[in-house]
Amino acid sequence: MILIVAIMLSVCFMVANILLVYDSTIRTVEISIATQSMKTAADIAREVDVASFERFLQKPTEENPDYIELNHFLNDYRKKIGAKHVYIVMMDAQGNSRVMINGLPPGDSAQTYIGELCTLTMEEVKPAYQGDTFHTGIIHDPKYGVYMTAGAPLISASGQLVGIVGIDIGVELLEQIEANALTNSIFHVAANLLVLILIVVSYTVIRGWYQRETLRAVGDSEQTFQREFRAILASIQSIRHDFANHLQVLFGLLELKKVDRAREYLRGLQADVQVVALSEQVANPALLVLLHSKAEKARSHQIEMDLHIPPDETFDGVLSSDLIKILSNLLDNAIEAAEEDQTGDKRISLTMRKVGQSYQVMVENTGPTLSPQAIRRLSEAGYTTKANETGRARGYGLAIVREAVRKYAGDMYITSAKGRTCFSIVLSVADRK
Repeated sequence: MILIVAIMLSVCFMVANILLVYDSTIRTVEISIATQSMKTAADIAREVDVASFERFLQKPTEENPDYIELNHFLNDYRKKIGAKHVYIVMMDAQGNSRVMINGLPPGDSAQTYIGELCTLTMEEVKPAYQGDTFHTGIIHDPKYGVYMTAGAPLISASGQLVGIVGIDIGVELLEQIEANALTNSIFHVAANLLVLILIVVSYTVIRGWYQRETLRAVGDSEQTFQREFRAILASIQSIRHDFANHLQVLFGLLELKKVDRAREYLRGLQADVQVVALSEQVANPALLVLLHSKAEKARSHQIEMDLHIPPDETFDGVLSSDLIKILSNLLDNAIEAAEEDQTGDKRISLTMRKVGQSYQVMVENTGPTLSPQAIRRLSEAGYTTKANETGRARGYGLAIVREAVRKYAGDMYITSAKGRTCFSIVLSVADRK
C-alpha cells in the first residue's frame, strides 16, 4: 500500500508540476506579446495626425480626404507589424466601442463601416482614459479568428482623449507555442514516468534483496534458537523425570544415616538446580534459552560455568539474533577449549554488563594458552586451532562473531596467558534505540 500511495502521489505531483510549467510558459509568452503590442500601439498613437482625425470627425465619411489619408497610414503600419487590424475606435455615450477608421484596403472582406460596433468594452479601455496603454486577453471571434487586442490613447493638442488606437494581433504564434509546450509536456511526462518506473524497479529489487538477507539472518538465528531451546527442554524434562528417583535415593541414604553420602549426592544435584534457577537470573528470553542450553552442555562435560549478568538487564538495543550469534559461538569455543584443560579445574566465566551506551561481554575459559600468532588469525574465516573433522566446516564461528560485532561499531579483543583465554567484546548501542 505504501508503494501504491507513493506512486499515486508521484504521478499527481508530476502532473501538477507539468501543468504549472505549461501554464507559466503560456502566460509568459502571452504577456510578452501583449507588452510588445502595447508599445507598438503607443508608437502608432504618437504618429497619428490627431488634427486630421479631428477634422474627419466633423465629416465622418469614406470620401473624406482625412479618412483616406488615415486609412492608408494605418494600413501601412498593419503591413509592417503583421497585425490583423490596426484601427481607431471611439466610445459612445452608452459605453460601446465603435470603429471609426480601420486600416484595411477598400474592398477587403474584413473592412468595417464607419461607426461599426467593436468587441472592446469600457472596462478593457479604461486605462486609456488615464493616459495608459492596455491589452485584452485572447479573444475567440467567429468572424475574425483568434487574436489579442492592444491599445493606446489618442490625445489631442488640448490634452483630451479623442480616440483609441487599437491593434489586433493574431495569436497563431501563441497557439504554436502552446502546441510545442504540450509536446514538451508529454515528453516530460514520459521521462518522469520512466524515472518513476526505474525507482519502483530499484526499490523492488533492493527490498527483495533486503528481505532475503533478513530472512537468511533470522533463519540462521532461528535455527540456533530452536536447537538451544530443544536442548534446554530436554534437560528440564530429564531433571523432572529423575526427580522422584533422586528423592528415593536421598531418603534411603538418610534412613541408613549416611549423611555424608547424602550431602555428596546433593552436591551433585546442585548443578541441575542451577540450570532450573537460571530463569531468575536472566531477563532476556533469547539469552535465557541460550544460556540454559550452554550451561547444560558444560555440565555434561564436567565444566563449571559462572554467570555474572545483572538480573534486570534485557540488553535493549542489541538484536536477539545478534546476541545468539555472538554468545553461541563464543561459548561453544570456550566449552571445547575447557575440555582440553589438563589441570582438572575446567571452568568458564561469562560476564555481561552495561557501561554508558555500550555493552561489555567477556567470555573466559580455562584450557591451552594460545600463541600470539593464533590470536591474530582467530578471526579469519576457516582458521581454527582444533583438528579439522572430515565433512565438518570449522573455523567460521569467530568470523561470524566479528561480523555481528561490526554492526554495533564495536570490537573484539583476545588475550591468552597461563592457561586462561578471554574474549572481550564491546557493543555500542548509542544509535540503535
